Amino acid sequence: MKSKKKRRRNLILCSVAVIAAVYLCLCFSMRLTVRDTSLAKEECMLYYIVNVDGMKGLGHSILLIVDGEGCGRVFSFNGMQRSLGESLLGKSGVGKMSVGEMTAEETEAFLRTGDLKLDGDQLADNYDMALYRPISAEDCRTILEQLAPYYAAEEQFAELYGKWAGEDDIDRKAEYEQALEQFGREEGLPLYQLYTYNCDHAARALVSAIDPEMREYTQRSWRMTPNGNLKAFGKKAENWGVMALGGQSFSEKILFFLMIF
Repeated sequence: MKSKKKRRRNLILCSVAVIAAVYLCLCFSMRLTVRDTSLAKEECMLYYIVNVDGMKGLGHSILLIVDGEGCGRVFSFNGMQRSLGESLLGKSGVGKMSVGEMTAEETEAFLRTGDLKLDGDQLADNYDMALYRPISAEDCRTILEQLAPYYAAEEQFAELYGKWAGEDDIDRKAEYEQALEQFGREEGLPLYQLYTYNCDHAARALVSAIDPEMREYTQRSWRMTPNGNLKAFGKKAENWGVMALGGQSFSEKILFFLMIF
């Protein structure tokens, strides 16, 4: 009996060791090293950036466009309609596309240190890694045009919410509340859903408007986290540059190394 238990325990330990070894090999295969972009110089620059320990360790993605004068504009998509608990349960809702602008000096400081100091959701935090590439002024305009549905959804939601908040009649208030709930499930809107359309999905969707490699990757990707997607796309898109923003703590380095899904 003891011999059987011992063999079973050894088998379990060996299985765990094999799984751990395979996982570590996958982590090593996903490592990104700093490199310059091989794409031709253009007027503007595009940065796909992740905060490694954002969103409780899953990561948070933002997009940065730097114009010909060196000034930056940052885009961060977050849930607005749902609470954290509802989001974890998979409920969709209207999101908010927070936008922040920086001078050339502020942009340079951000890319050097990773410290973002703007107003808005996830716009006052420390960011860690970025993929980047040059883009044309026309590319910039194309990306900005993709923001229209996000802004339209926010405005419609704000108008409906204002009617609900200002209504005193109980029956009418219930109707507005039902309309708000339905609005958060409307197909065709760029709704925030933690598992299927979060900050990273939105960032990659904007990039996909001008980058065929990102468009192809997004159509076929299966990674669940911003950290995993940034590394997987960085390995695939070898013509994009890779850079670190400031220094990473030991825990951030370990987290980024281990996060491959």
